[in-house]
Amino acid sequence: MKLSSTLNDGIIQTLDRLCGSSVNTYSFKAKISDINDALDWYYSIAFKSGLNWELDDSNETSPPIDTQSLVSGTNRYKFSSFTEKIINLIKLEILDDSGQGLNLIPETMDNLSASFQELYLDTANTGTPTHYIKYGDFIYLRPFPNYSETDGLKAYFNRPASKFEFVSCQPEADDELITAVAHGLLADDTVIFEVDAGGTISAGITADTQYYVISTSLTADVFKVSATKGGSSIDITSDGSGMTFLKTNGEPGITSIHHRMLARKAALTNLSYISSPKLGFLPQQVLLDGKEIESFYANRTKDKDKIFTPVRQNNK
Repeated sequence: MKLSSTLNDGIIQTLDRLCGSSVNTYSFKAKISDINDALDWYYSIAFKSGLNWELDDSNETSPPIDTQSLVSGTNRYKFSSFTEKIINLIKLEILDDSGQGLNLIPETMDNLSASFQELYLDTANTGTPTHYIKYGDFIYLRPFPNYSETDGLKAYFNRPASKFEFVSCQPEADDELITAVAHGLLADDTVIFEVDAGGTISAGITADTQYYVISTSLTADVFKVSATKGGSSIDITSDGSGMTFLKTNGEPGITSIHHRMLARKAALTNLSYISSPKLGFLPQQVLLDGKEIESFYANRTKDKDKIFTPVRQNNK
């Protein structure tokens, strides 16, 4: 289910039907904010229910693994220095001085066999790390590594959902090109434009109106748009300022059977938009949706019981 669809069956359109709203009464930016909040709600339930399954956004193009380099004599590494946003740390590995991967054993302050000072702050205790403890925004290793290894500390983790985000752009009147570095758009993608506070929209472009990306002049950093799929470029007659765009044909990176739940939760986020008496079912329905998400991810763990184990037969 796409974020927005010309067939009127996107998440945005579902949200409008639930609320009896339009872009004039419920702004596009407000809807996106509420849908992103609904994604956080969804993931918070799924993470707690998933147990042995590691949920990840299907829009991601790389696995949830990140590294830092091990430095000889340094056993403290800042957690937030990982490039990725980490919600939950699943496992830590290190590379030994020969490049062999080893699992680190996690510890907590409550289960230490001796004092933190003795175990994790004794600089004389060196070698290949075997244990770690996370305290505050830091990961401590013991013993202190007595070698350096590029990307030698490897984290496996859960990360947040990828949100629907507006991206800064700059239309140009002289050539009708819209500049946005590494925009990631493809021909026939659909976009809408907004203006930040204090900005002005380019003449020729209308805010909250869906446009199509065309192949003409399309590069990694610039694009043109048309009012119709595969049509001619929009005539931009002024540059504008403070403009942003949003790709509207993207999909949330969760199972498609749950997409409508995001619209229902987003509608419930701001009850001031809901005026129709028929929408009195929403709070109860969202509660049921939450239970369905919980059951869906909790029951997926049963797949581990279905792994085939061959049975040895006696030869006769």
